[in-house]
Amino acid sequence: MSDQKTDTHVIDLPPELDPQAEGQTETPKSPTPSKVGRPARQSPEPAKWTVRGIEPETRRVIEKAAERTGKTLGQFFNDELREASTCILKKGNQPPARLEDLVGDLVEKLTLELRASQATELQSIREAIENRPATLREWLFGKK
Repeated sequence: MSDQKTDTHVIDLPPELDPQAEGQTETPKSPTPSKVGRPARQSPEPAKWTVRGIEPETRRVIEKAAERTGKTLGQFFNDELREASTCILKKGNQPPARLEDLVGDLVEKLTLELRASQATELQSIREAIENRPATLREWLFGKK
């Protein structure tokens, strides 16, 4: 047995790859970038979200209303929808009717009124036809 210690973990590297070699200042990097997760956000803006099921007409009306009030869509939703929702929760009010509901009710009401008016006018025309004079003499001098 010898008194000499042998280190079995030492590997002989060529001088260009030896990190301890003279003249080498940096450790070689991997050719592929490592993935660490989601990239950092470039703007302080919060994440965008989507509400499914919104009809295109509703979207256009909301965008126009927000534009008319001088607010962004986010501001408009925060202010107007929060106010409407709070009102509903506090008072139990019905939400505003959709345009289609209002127009449908209005059209039905106007149709009924128009039909009633037409029926009245038609009845008066029928009565006038029944009571008209049969001849010019009756028209001029009345019925005998």
